[in-house]
Amino acid sequence: RSRVWRPCEAGRPAAGRKGAHSHDGGKLLNAEVANGLSTEEAISRAERHTRACCSQDHLDQPARPQLRSVYMLEISVSDPEKHGTSAVNAFVDFKVHTTTDMPRYAARSFFVRRRYRDFVWLRGQLCLSYPGAIVPPLPLVDSLIKDDRFSAAFIQRRQAGLELFLRRVAASKQLSVSTELQTFLEAKVWELQTVKNASSGSWFASIFDGTEASFKRVQLTFRQKVPDESEIEKLRVFAREYESVVSTAASKHHAFVHTLSEIASDLGQLGPALDMLSQSETELSLPFTHMASALDRLKQLHLKHVQAEHVSGLSALLAFNAGMASALKEVLSNRDAALIQYQRASSALDSRTLERQKFQEQEQGQGPKPRRSGMLGHFDDLMYDPKRGSKIDTKLLDAERELALSKERWEAISGAIHDEAAAFHTQTSADFSRGLREHVVEQISFQEAQQQQWRELLDVFKQIETVPCGSFRASSSGS
Repeated sequence: RSRVWRPCEAGRPAAGRKGAHSHDGGKLLNAEVANGLSTEEAISRAERHTRACCSQDHLDQPARPQLRSVYMLEISVSDPEKHGTSAVNAFVDFKVHTTTDMPRYAARSFFVRRRYRDFVWLRGQLCLSYPGAIVPPLPLVDSLIKDDRFSAAFIQRRQAGLELFLRRVAASKQLSVSTELQTFLEAKVWELQTVKNASSGSWFASIFDGTEASFKRVQLTFRQKVPDESEIEKLRVFAREYESVVSTAASKHHAFVHTLSEIASDLGQLGPALDMLSQSETELSLPFTHMASALDRLKQLHLKHVQAEHVSGLSALLAFNAGMASALKEVLSNRDAALIQYQRASSALDSRTLERQKFQEQEQGQGPKPRRSGMLGHFDDLMYDPKRGSKIDTKLLDAERELALSKERWEAISGAIHDEAAAFHTQTSADFSRGLREHVVEQISFQEAQQQQWRELLDVFKQIETVPCGSFRASSSGS
């Protein structure tokens, strides 16, 4: 028999004699929240009420620990390992190590191995379960970089991108407590596959697919203004313009870094050519050999610099923020889809209400129709449904439930989108502030390393005795 894996809930208090008072505390919590208290204050009052009730009953049970607002959740990705030999079936997985003090996890430190498709599943599930949250992007395959997917450079770039994705998920208030993340971090390989097989599609997939055409359908279907609509429009314009600008910057800087990789390739060809030239000019054999070695070291410097740019440099930062801008647009699209679903549910409820009203008027005003004779009477018998009224009531209840659910979805996304946008701006500002500073430091270090190679080579040439003659270079004075 197949079993469906579910995350353990370590730390959940067991049910016992305290259950009745916990129920009273829960009702008090709901009442306090309804009266306008913050959630933390309401929780504190509810816990004091529960402990007081238990003291009156002389129950010798320890008090519940105070709820913490911040928990530690650190995730790292390391130790890539290739599996398989054929080009079709081979893949690379990574060690995902987690350290946490969150009570929902069974251990404080543990690890699993995950491949790229598992990360794709996790992000997809987070997008479905939290349509109002900005889910960080995954690293994409770079078409301008010609190394294969099993090269050390490619694996290093992917590893860095996957770790950044998980770190940002762990830093999100909504995503860090998701069941999907816990499943990803804890489940065994076969358990994760069972959960993946049971995963369902999006609740709004039937009405919205994220394309520009579907977005236009949303605009045509719903034109009524809603609360914060002007702010949402400003956010929509920002997301569209920001994605365009940061994508352009990423593309231009990426082209610049690609030029550096081409320079490295040219240096790799120039060095051996000069080494061969040293065999023709025997008197300059040593300088040519030194220069060939220096060019090879310069090539390695360029390759190292290019790789650093793609792993954690400005190229990686711009590419990640382009993905974040796209994720922000996804949230806005989810909001539009939730609005459409809410409108459809409202219209469906109106239709069901009108249907029941007409049925009641027909039953009360006209009564049952007299039975006709012959074939028409037989047809009336076939069409008559004594349970029609109860069926209409059932459809009405279903429509009411669907409206409540769609309203809940809509309000959840609308309520979270402003906080998500604020967090987006804060994180983006911090990322670029740190990233640009580190980029400047890296450029200075890169230039100094190149200059050091040229200085060492110049020292070699200073030791060479030259025959007095005119310089190969034109005179700077123009004489």
